[in-house]
Amino acid sequence: MKYFYFLVFLLVWQDAWPAPDDICAPGNTHDRGQVRHVYDGDTVLLEDGRRLRLIGINAPEIGRDGKPSQPGAEHARGALVRILGRNRQVSLRFGKERNDRYGRILAHLYLENGRNINALLVEQGFAAAIAVPPNLDLLPCYARAEAMARKKGRGIWSTDYFKPVPARRLNKGVKGFRLLKGTVRKISPSRRSIWLELEGKAALRIARKDLSYFESDEIARYTGRTILARGWIYHGREGPVMQIRHPFSLQLAE
Repeated sequence: MKYFYFLVFLLVWQDAWPAPDDICAPGNTHDRGQVRHVYDGDTVLLEDGRRLRLIGINAPEIGRDGKPSQPGAEHARGALVRILGRNRQVSLRFGKERNDRYGRILAHLYLENGRNINALLVEQGFAAAIAVPPNLDLLPCYARAEAMARKKGRGIWSTDYFKPVPARRLNKGVKGFRLLKGTVRKISPSRRSIWLELEGKAALRIARKDLSYFESDEIARYTGRTILARGWIYHGREGPVMQIRHPFSLQLAE
């Protein structure tokens, strides 16, 4: 029930929000469109048939094929519908990489008044900020928006699901986008990756192609330290793995 009142408040109050500051502003947009359908809090279908994934944010997943939705997923979708309003006209700002592996176009979305839709969703706690190279141009905007939401315990940050999962408790039932907390026991290089081994059998993987985003000695400093990581958990042959592509996704928890 509290989410219902919050969404009503969002609908009434959004026109009173101040315009985004410089780091969230649209700058040069590349295209325009109209949203036909909202799949979830970070994916939409445009009237011309293009599927679009919002850059720099990740909203809880809507359950499909009999799988349950993640906590807050329906609220995130509802929030995006309300932010778009009736005419659903948007401006698109593409990143350096314009399509993902699923064929969706990748873009920052803006309302006709210049407000950054991605940032509004994060600021109100309906999505988390993510760093997926090379589309990093508005990372400072989304990182700051998330910091505000987490400080106030808004939306997903008020749920147990989005609290950090201890690495030693990871099992096959824990997957998808999560926050992970653990101590780095060992750092092991391989031909294609650098592996940060945590308690239990969990590990963080940094591909060598992404090492350019890290300072030269940054990764080595994590040895023996407790870290907080964010990303998608999958289960490899040796145990749970989370790929880390940018320093934003890995920070000291001490």
